[in-house]
Amino acid sequence: MTPITIEVIAPTFQSLEMACPSCNLVFNTLGLNGKERQSCNEEYPEDWKEALRYLSNCISEISRLYRHRVRFEVIEAQSPLGLWKQIRHRVFKYPAFIVDGKKTYVGFDCGELGALIDERIKGESGP
Repeated sequence: MTPITIEVIAPTFQSLEMACPSCNLVFNTLGLNGKERQSCNEEYPEDWKEALRYLSNCISEISRLYRHRVRFEVIEAQSPLGLWKQIRHRVFKYPAFIVDGKKTYVGFDCGELGALIDERIKGESGP
């Protein structure tokens, strides 16, 4: 069974600690270590930071529950790809979840997202 792809369209903090080795190389070369980047994160409004924490926890919980059955792709909402996905799937609020390019859900209810995933799993194993 191939994993179900869940695309998450949401604004992300561009200054968060980068996991990309190339980005880290550039930042370190410029002398921008984690401390300076972390101070940028403190400038975001508290409700934005809380929403990102909640979204992160939701993704972690779904990943834990479905393990090898799901694969997440987080897409920056303001990127060209993010804008294209919003238009294509007609989702204009955040966070938006696109399950296998077919079903969409907008909101913070992990239970609703789980129900969509369950529906997709049942659809794959059905007759």
